Amino acid sequence: MLFVLAGPFLAAAPRITFEHHVPAPHDLGDIETIAVVRAIGDTTKVDAFVERFIEQVNRGGTLRMRDARRGGDMKADAYLSVKSFTCESKKGTAEGNAYDVDGKKARRQFVWSDAICTARVDVSAGKQQVSYLVKGEGTSPRVDELTDEEKNIALDQATRYAAVNAADRITPRRVRESIQLDPNAPAFDEGFARIDVGELGDAREIWQRALRQDPRSAALHYNLAAVCEALGDAQAAELHYVTARQLAPREDRYASEYKSFMRRRP
Repeated sequence: MLFVLAGPFLAAAPRITFEHHVPAPHDLGDIETIAVVRAIGDTTKVDAFVERFIEQVNRGGTLRMRDARRGGDMKADAYLSVKSFTCESKKGTAEGNAYDVDGKKARRQFVWSDAICTARVDVSAGKQQVSYLVKGEGTSPRVDELTDEEKNIALDQATRYAAVNAADRITPRRVRESIQLDPNAPAFDEGFARIDVGELGDAREIWQRALRQDPRSAALHYNLAAVCEALGDAQAAELHYVTARQLAPREDRYASEYKSFMRRRP
C-alpha cells in the first residue's frame, strides 16, 4: 500500500518522492485498533512491558493500541494477550584495569547484572490468530559491588527491548522513498510538471503517450517505472525497470534502482 507525496522540483536532480507501507513480519491485514485484554507474568515488570509495547506500536502511526485490561471500551479490530512474561538475571564477573586515587593502574574485579525477559504474545483478529515469542536482553554498568539498583537497570533494559521486539513483529512501517528521475527522457518536463503538483497519474499518462512514439527510450521506461511504483502498481513498475535495463545495460542508475525496487517491493 503506497501513499504519494509530491517531490520538490529540483532542476539539477529531479526526483519523485513517496511513502509506502512495509508489512510487519506478522501481518494483521487491514486492522487499525488493538486492545490489550490480558497480561500474565511472574514479575512486576509485566506492566512496564505492556506500557512500552503500547507506546512503541502507537509511535509507528499505522496502528492504535490501548490497555483494556481494567475494563472500559473493549471494542477493537484485534485483541492481544501477553502470556508467560518472565525475566531472569544473573551475575557477571571479569577482571579489568582501573586507576586508584593516585593515578596508578591496578587490576580489579568488576561485576554486573545480565537480564533476559521473554514472553508469548497472542493476537486474535477475527478469524486470524497470531502467536509469537519475544525476547529482550539487558545489562547493567560494571561496578565493584552489585546492588539491587544495577539488577533493576538490567531488568528495565531487557523489558524495554522485549517490548520493542513485540511491537516490531506486528507493526507495519511507513518508509519514505525518493527516486532520481532521468531528465533526458522524451516529454520529461511535461510529465514532471504534473509530479511537482502531485498528479502522478497524469504524469504516467503523459509518459505512456510519449512511449508509444519512442518505445525504445530506456529513460522513458525508467521514469515510468518510478511513477508506477509510486502509484502502487508494482507489476508495471517491474516491467519498465527490466525494460530500461535491457535497453541500456551500461546505465548503472537503472540497474541500481531495479535492485532497490526488488528489495522493497511487497
